[in-house]
Amino acid sequence: MFVIDGCDGAGGETQSKLLKSKLEAMGIMPVLFRYPDAETDIGRIVYEFLERRREFDVRMQFLLYSLDFIKDTGRIRKYLAEGRVVICDRYFTSTLAYQTVQGFDMNYALEFAERFGIIKPDVVFLLKIKPETVAARKLKEKTSLDRFESDLELQKRVARKFEELARKNVFAKKWVVIDAEQNIEKVSNDIFERVREELKL
Repeated sequence: MFVIDGCDGAGGETQSKLLKSKLEAMGIMPVLFRYPDAETDIGRIVYEFLERRREFDVRMQFLLYSLDFIKDTGRIRKYLAEGRVVICDRYFTSTLAYQTVQGFDMNYALEFAERFGIIKPDVVFLLKIKPETVAARKLKEKTSLDRFESDLELQKRVARKFEELARKNVFAKKWVVIDAEQNIEKVSNDIFERVREELKL
């Protein structure tokens, strides 16, 4: 199970799709999960929060995001048992970064994940990028930023927290830090080479 994660605008959605396409070109049919999952009621509520149409304190944020992952644990376990490659565009590691910097307790979050069976990834690819670069990228994509994207100080704290999670190897068998300041294809190639190593392709 591979997770591609990082600050808002780091390129996770793009890189997840590219990884899926490259594996498919090799005859491997991976399963891609994207979070928040806009196809579900939970995901839509999360997006309403991000778009400032709902207000939740950090405890409710944690529960909502976590529920988004919990709903898929059965499906993910089934795919992994079948030998399928699972790719996640964001995962519980995002919640560990975003909600703990807002005051949610890290130890409680990890205990919650264990109790509810949220699956630990084999590898988390952290797309490391300056929050200032992210803000510039996002403003090119759309005219308005969501509540997290628009908060540069929050993004800086989240970036530091992601680096701490990677350094301490939290909630993953392995973290791999990728320089996401590079062009899209170079980032994609770096990720793909590490995935090939892991899958022994």
